[in-house]
Amino acid sequence: MNNTHRHTPTETRSDHRVAAETWLAVVQTYNHCAAALTERAAKQGLTLLQHEILINLSRAPLSTQQELANRCFSARSGISMLIAAFEKEGVLTRHRDAADARIRRLELTEKGRAMAEQAEADQSEIVSVMTADFTQDDLNKLKQQMHQVSAALIALPTR
Repeated sequence: MNNTHRHTPTETRSDHRVAAETWLAVVQTYNHCAAALTERAAKQGLTLLQHEILINLSRAPLSTQQELANRCFSARSGISMLIAAFEKEGVLTRHRDAADARIRRLELTEKGRAMAEQAEADQSEIVSVMTADFTQDDLNKLKQQMHQVSAALIALPTR
C-alpha cells in the first residue's frame, strides 16, 4: 500500500467500491473480534475494557493511569472509575512513584494476576483463530499495512 496515494479524478467507481468494501471488511472483522472478546470477558464477569486493563497491566506492570488509558484506547476518566473499582475489589493496588510522588503506579495483586492470566488466554485464543491461515510474512505485511492506514488517518486534517 502506497501511503502517499491520493484519490484522483480519474479513479473509477470500482476503485472506490473496492476501497469501501475493504474498509467494511476491516470494520466487520473488528466487530467480530470485539464480540468474541466481550463474550470471553463476560464469562469472567468483566467488560471488554476491564479485560484490556488486566492484559495491559500484566504486560506493562507499574503503568500510570494515563499510560494505561493510552494503551487501552480509552479516556482517562473511564479508566479511572474502573481502576477505583478494581482497587476496592483487591484486583490492583496503587503505589506512589519513587521519583515523582505525584505519579501513582498501578500493580496487579495476586488476584489480579490470576484474572489477567485468564484474560490473556482468552485473547490468545481469539488471535490464534484469527491468524491461523496466515504465514508470518502475511501477518507482517498486514501489520505494516495497518500501520500505514493508521498513519494516514492520524495525518488527516481536522475540519
